[in-house]
Amino acid sequence: MRSALLTACAIALLTACAAQEQSPLRSSDARTSSPSRPASPRCHTGGFAWQSVVHRTALIGLSDATDIQIPAHGSAPSPKPKLIRTLSARISPAAVEAGVRSTDALASLEDKASEVLEPIHTRLALNDPAGRMTSKMINDSDAPVRGRFVEVVGVRLVTGTFTVTCAGHTVRGTVTTWGRGRSYESLQCGITDHLSDLGREAERKACTA
Repeated sequence: MRSALLTACAIALLTACAAQEQSPLRSSDARTSSPSRPASPRCHTGGFAWQSVVHRTALIGLSDATDIQIPAHGSAPSPKPKLIRTLSARISPAAVEAGVRSTDALASLEDKASEVLEPIHTRLALNDPAGRMTSKMINDSDAPVRGRFVEVVGVRLVTGTFTVTCAGHTVRGTVTTWGRGRSYESLQCGITDHLSDLGREAERKACTA
């Protein structure tokens, strides 16, 4: 009885092994190999050549013209500006598709421009991170000043065009971004002497409305 039981077990084991050997699906065969993605072209990150770097102060914030009286040797709150344009720091999509990393292009442009610039894809905001030091207009004269005043906010735009070698080919592109700081001006409508280009543009937009 004992030998018959052992024989039955042996036959069962042999049958299971035979079934396993005849199975068309083995663990190695069942694994589907995923195609490997081609590596991005390697660019010479230290080889950015900038054909042009243009700096321009752009008007981004403007208040309504507001009637304000500033006492002699006193101050008054500045009108509150509003964001009047939208902008996103960007790089040419074709350059990215060719293998250029936006962080490399930005770092090279910062070296060329000698200033800290906003990262690619940053959205324009009205105020700088540090906040404005003062939001008041100061009157140093001996007489009160009354008029329609406008608060102006500007940003320093930087646009650079470059070439760089990627996988043996020359890639061309453009980066547009801006500096971290903001420029503020308070102007009185109707007084255009000594206004900056930014102030003249703001005076035309706000005071003639």
